[in-house]
Amino acid sequence: MFIEQEYYLWKMVDYMVHVHQFQVLHVNTSHGEIWLEKKVNRKNHVLRLSHKQLNWRNELSRELETGYRQLNQNRSLFRGGKLEFHMVFVSEHPPVDEWEDTVKEYNDRKIPLHLYYMSDETKEQALEDLFKPLDIEKPEINGSLREEDMEASLPSMKHQLVKKQREQREAAASIFDYGRPRLTYVLLAVNILVFLYLEMVGSTTSIETLISYGAKYNPAIMDGEWWRILTSTFLHIGFIHLFMNMLALYYLGSAVERIYGTLRFAVIYFAAGLFGGMASFMINPSVAAGASGAIFGLFGALLFFGVQYKQLFLRTMGYNLIVIIGINIAFGVMVPQVDNGAHIGGLIGGFTASAMVHLPKHAMKKWQPAAVLLYAGAMAAMVYLGMTGAFNGEQSRMVVQEVSELNEQESYSDVIQITTQALEEPQGYEAELLFHRSYAYLQSGESAEAEEDLEQVISIAPDLAEAHYNLALLLQQDGELEKAAERASKAAELNPDNADFQQLNEELAQ
Repeated sequence: MFIEQEYYLWKMVDYMVHVHQFQVLHVNTSHGEIWLEKKVNRKNHVLRLSHKQLNWRNELSRELETGYRQLNQNRSLFRGGKLEFHMVFVSEHPPVDEWEDTVKEYNDRKIPLHLYYMSDETKEQALEDLFKPLDIEKPEINGSLREEDMEASLPSMKHQLVKKQREQREAAASIFDYGRPRLTYVLLAVNILVFLYLEMVGSTTSIETLISYGAKYNPAIMDGEWWRILTSTFLHIGFIHLFMNMLALYYLGSAVERIYGTLRFAVIYFAAGLFGGMASFMINPSVAAGASGAIFGLFGALLFFGVQYKQLFLRTMGYNLIVIIGINIAFGVMVPQVDNGAHIGGLIGGFTASAMVHLPKHAMKKWQPAAVLLYAGAMAAMVYLGMTGAFNGEQSRMVVQEVSELNEQESYSDVIQITTQALEEPQGYEAELLFHRSYAYLQSGESAEAEEDLEQVISIAPDLAEAHYNLALLLQQDGELEKAAERASKAAELNPDNADFQQLNEELAQ
């Protein structure tokens, strides 16, 4: 009779794996123990099935505790969704003493435990109880075969199950080994070479050098230099910026290129870089450079992979990746110098680009053309919003240009009125607006207001030599020669080539 129960177990498992595609987590053919998993109705059902005769209640209790401990030790394998644990025992007879309430102590635990004891008398009802939450039909297992026939079929079923487990593991591993990180290494080399070249001809921390060699500079883009959206992804501001981005590119790029292949990786990387650059143009008025937008696009590509392979994603990288993205976005929000627009834009662009190209070995989906339209529409919208200055301070920049011309025309009252209104929402141009208003105040004879504005300008933009010079003139006029000399010295230091600055500095230094 031992063969009959063993046959029943392996036939049941064979049906679940080959007909209903259960994942084989573990197989021990010699001890007759199998672990299976499948997600059904947003619940992860984990099954531990074994062929074992348990004669006493305490033996069953020990088996339940062992199985529950094994589940918790491998808890990381079952992330995502609510977890249900099913323990199935197949044997000829149930335990001698009362055993039905042994599972009650597990009812209050975090992971529910369901017990199915399939003795010869109860196996049909127990099988029905097991398959009901798994949402599968109960199979007809032929138990009338001769014992010799059952025994003869067991090696084949065991072999097929072990083979299925190996195939499932190889299929999962092949997902992460579709391509080779060739383009990743090319991008690393190009970024490093560009950095070294800029250090030779100037400095990567010099705004002038960065603008000259293709950084994202909104006024130039407004004049038609749209290529800066792409070229800025190859420039970096200082060694630390380069090192951090290249470190991220090495790890993320290698992972994404292995999953998607080189061609898809290229589309995702550059599409994310362009999307992040355009988001930066729309939101951030400052000069910007770096591969961060494209790198955040690689985060987006991995998130898209997670949508397609939820279980595999959560088992391998899921929560860790989400935490890293959250930390980076939070860091960008808290630190003003970080171009958060490029980061979030790159993340969205990378996810959308991944939907456009999809994963390898997948049939064309209806939503892929929709993803292309979404990407193109979002890019067009960001171009429009960037040009109109709704978010990036372009309106304030135009006001700065306007009041500069009005000062040249000596329309000082208009300058004061326009700048005062614009300073309610300066959009990153507070120092420039205050400087032009201080000049208008100075020319209108309102020296106290001019001095107050210049003090604010210096606190916001301490490297603006003209502000120090004008304040030195005002302080000299008020007889505060010591303070005037300090400001004149700073102006001469910031701009040593300006003859007026040097002359005033020498005059006050005497």
